[in-house]
Amino acid sequence: MSESIKDLSKEEVNHMELGKFYFLNNKYDEAVLEFKKVLEINPANAEAYYNIGLINESGNKLDEAKEMYFKALSIKEDYKTARDRLNKLIGLENE
Repeated sequence: MSESIKDLSKEEVNHMELGKFYFLNNKYDEAVLEFKKVLEINPANAEAYYNIGLINESGNKLDEAKEMYFKALSIKEDYKTARDRLNKLIGLENE
C-alpha cells in the first residue's frame, strides 16, 4: 500500500475500499469512479492512480495504464508494485 490507512480520511478509505470491491467484481467503470473520488479528496494518493492503472491494463488500455503508473511513481518514487507493472508494460512494447 502506498499510504498507511491512518494517514487517510475516513471518506478516502471508504472510496478506496469500494473501488477495490468493484474491481474484484469486474465492475471496472464503477471502480474507476470510486478511485477518481479518492483523487478528488487527495490528489496525492498514489494507490488510487495505481489501481486505475491496473483497471486500464486489464482492459488492454496500455497507454492509459502506463500514464497512471507514472503518476503513482511521481508521487511515491519507491512504489515497487507500480514500478514492476510499468516495467512489464514497457518490456511488452519492446518485444
